[in-house]
Amino acid sequence: MADRKNNPVKYGEVVAKCWEDEAYKKRFLEDPEGVLAEAGFVLEEGVTYKVIEAPKLVEYLVLPHAETKAAVQNLTKRLLNRVEKKNHVIPEGMEVRILQNTDDIRYIVLPASPKSLTKAELKMVAGGDPGSAETETDMYQTAEVVSTLVEAVEATTTVAVDAEVVLVAVVI
Repeated sequence: MADRKNNPVKYGEVVAKCWEDEAYKKRFLEDPEGVLAEAGFVLEEGVTYKVIEAPKLVEYLVLPHAETKAAVQNLTKRLLNRVEKKNHVIPEGMEVRILQNTDDIRYIVLPASPKSLTKAELKMVAGGDPGSAETETDMYQTAEVVSTLVEAVEATTTVAVDAEVVLVAVVI
């Protein structure tokens, strides 16, 4: 069995290059196996990789094809803890989508580039206006949700993409 411990780093490098180079991104969307292999990512044999391009304010959670019960139980426990503290899980305007891998398909999420800011994000970066506290609160709530989901994913996996539970989140 090939050593997959460097796959998360290699995948991060692919994502960064996709954000910088549209032609590379297009190639990655069309031929993920080829691009990942060139980057040194160790691919699973007999598995097709499908790239899901995530729009801004949409986070994807990819559940494993095996041992799904444990992943869902852990995620549910963490989300319930969040609701008890904040009385909500997902801030207004944000969306979470859930996919599940199969025996022969692995979904890979390509997050939106952090370079393309929305008007609300530009307002936050510029210091906002006196009424921007709600926008700042939303930013922190989004970071908290992402943190909770990432913690749940980390608790149920060993290595990001290879362990098949992947949440790619970019919070500015």
